[in-house]
Amino acid sequence: MDEKTALASTPGAGQRLAFRPRSTGTLKRLQHLLWAGAVAFAMLAVFLLEPVTQLSWLIQSRLGGHQPSGDIVFVGTSSKVEEPSQVEERRQLTEALQELDAQGVGKVYVDFVLAEGASEQVDADLAKALDQLGPRVVLVDQIELTSDGLKRKLTKSEPKFRTDHARVVSERTPNYLGYMWQDFFAYDPEVSEGRKSLAASLAGVETFKEPMFQIDYGFDPSRIPALELDEVTGKATSPVSDLSGKTVLIGPAADASGSGLKVPGLIGAPPSFVSIYAAEALKSGRTGFVGGLTIVAFLCGAMALIILANPVKGVRRALYLGVVLSLPALMIFGANTGVRVEITYALALLLVYAALRSRARWRLRVASIDSETGLPKLRILEQIIAKTQPQSGHIVVARLHGFEHVIKTLGSTERARYVHRLVDRLRAADSELTIYIEGHYLAWQSDEAETERLVDHLEGLRAIFAAPIHVGEESVDVGITFGLAELGAVGLNVVPAAAAAAEETSEAHRPIKIAEVGSRHDELWDISLRARIDDAMQAGEIFCVYQPKIDTVAGTLTGVEALVRWHDPERGFIPPMKFIAQCEKAGRMEHLTRYVLQTACNAGRLLHFRGTEISMSVNISATLLGDMRIVGIVRNTLQATGFDARYLILEITETSRIGDLETAAAILTELKALGLRISIDDFGVGSANFETFFELPFDELKIDRLFVDSISRSAKARAITSSMVAMGNAARITVVAEGAEDAKTLQILNEIGCRYVQGYALARPLSLTNLLEYKVSSKEVASGT
Repeated sequence: MDEKTALASTPGAGQRLAFRPRSTGTLKRLQHLLWAGAVAFAMLAVFLLEPVTQLSWLIQSRLGGHQPSGDIVFVGTSSKVEEPSQVEERRQLTEALQELDAQGVGKVYVDFVLAEGASEQVDADLAKALDQLGPRVVLVDQIELTSDGLKRKLTKSEPKFRTDHARVVSERTPNYLGYMWQDFFAYDPEVSEGRKSLAASLAGVETFKEPMFQIDYGFDPSRIPALELDEVTGKATSPVSDLSGKTVLIGPAADASGSGLKVPGLIGAPPSFVSIYAAEALKSGRTGFVGGLTIVAFLCGAMALIILANPVKGVRRALYLGVVLSLPALMIFGANTGVRVEITYALALLLVYAALRSRARWRLRVASIDSETGLPKLRILEQIIAKTQPQSGHIVVARLHGFEHVIKTLGSTERARYVHRLVDRLRAADSELTIYIEGHYLAWQSDEAETERLVDHLEGLRAIFAAPIHVGEESVDVGITFGLAELGAVGLNVVPAAAAAAEETSEAHRPIKIAEVGSRHDELWDISLRARIDDAMQAGEIFCVYQPKIDTVAGTLTGVEALVRWHDPERGFIPPMKFIAQCEKAGRMEHLTRYVLQTACNAGRLLHFRGTEISMSVNISATLLGDMRIVGIVRNTLQATGFDARYLILEITETSRIGDLETAAAILTELKALGLRISIDDFGVGSANFETFFELPFDELKIDRLFVDSISRSAKARAITSSMVAMGNAARITVVAEGAEDAKTLQILNEIGCRYVQGYALARPLSLTNLLEYKVSSKEVASGT
């Protein structure tokens, strides 16, 4: 069983056992983390979240607000300056260059391409103004796409303007959202003629190791000096002076560029601003980048550590919350330090993990809570008892007589209302009482330590149930009896003991039954069980017999099941369920399992040596699937006996006692890696159900004899058995029917397609000697004799 339960205490005479399903364990959480990580890495590989990533970068840019150096001054011009016919605009540019020269400007970058103009005199004046600036002027060549959009070309100013002037290169190619998040130190030499980028030149960077760097848009745009051309020439109402020593970038103004290039936080920003931001990032060293791969890997590691630490739920959720909050904190930290972070794929990992965990919790709730009534199931009460082992109080199981008729008569809604009315009456003395349900049983834990007082209370409840329950327009009579078992006296099987006692009750003669406690002689015998088991195995009192498994289609023996038997000189034959249960209590289950495995594998090897290559099935108690030691026991036994693992089948019994399905699944996977097969025994009864079958890696399904023995008399049993066979065939696993007692049952099993059968109709358990001589005939298979 893969559910865990939480316990809550309330003031009172004793501890009240409350129910709350908890999610699956460490292995399942790690599995969910692995899936979430795989999804996140897959998204990262195909850049699936790229638009969301850029949105997060826009947010990070707005979180900055840093002070730029102020050394770079932007002067906006009309883009018409580039056009040959714009004589007046070129004359104004000439005047601006002359004024900058007069003010002793540090450097002037002309961020547009100058073609030959309509006026030779104006062009000559412009060229002269550029020459007067000498080495302080830098012309910017533009890299553009060719008309077919497949190649890049370099566009340069006319030679008359660029004589002996320094030149740099700029490329204004935004991504599909209109942004540039990276810039080059230097472009492809074949295209750029080996020149530096505009941004690197503005920043004064001479050497660089990487070809590209990140652009930090976290600088406050209002603090970047920006002027218009007429402010430089003095024609504006408030002309600007004192540009001495500054770096001036003259480029197209915002309303004239048409490049489609965007700047985060600025509407209609000049395209030259991208180069200014890039230069400011270089000057301040704010070019760091932490990619999604690094963050997702780090997050996976942090989550794995939390899961492996396996803290209590409250601490674990607090740690999860810390991990979630670390992502926006990382983004804020990156905005302040100039490191761009790619957190969207980490967020995707967290969302996928949260979805998987929510689904797991939902599945656990479905498995732990009755879907019609919303009440917790009886097995949850068994888990709580096993976990807390209370020593006082009682478990009470109420048996509802005629409940099968209620199920057939009432609809789902009416049935739920009927059960809730029953529960309300059971809570007559305690409105907070937790009631558990399973089939026609309702159960609860009572704090009452005195059995007689509890019996009196139950008699009073029976009086309450004398009145019928009204459901809609129907009046339904209630037949209810009680079985109870004392906590601490019966042991961990207190819930089954109370249920067994309830099953023996009757409304007329014995409405309340108390589970019996073993005699003192039995208890003393149980105390000395460890030594008795060891002595019995050494003396050969514990031995194996072998139940044949027949292929009814081929009429051949395909395998046998090793069944352990104990013949005690004092007590005679001891029922297997009796001494196996006592072995578990005495902690001798591993020793007994090792003994049976070794005996069965030696027998299997002898059969193979004699030419009978059949499978050997050995029962493994589900209580051993909580520790990896069982893997070592099986591995060592196979090595010691030399039995071929391919012929070994381990039948998992009492699956209701699996404490953790995740751990059990891991152990069974390790066992299968040895080459053997795994079978689920008694399928369809108790907790050997579809959930267990789905969660654990079974190769074989054994239909419980409860259904097989009844298929000749009950259409319902036949339908159930037929559906199990069809399910197994569809799942491509072997289906075995056990408990076939007569020829009619064999005939029906053959009709519904169940090929492999065990039962007295074919053969009783045989000693190894008789098994070596056993032969199967087609007549036996057909007649069941």
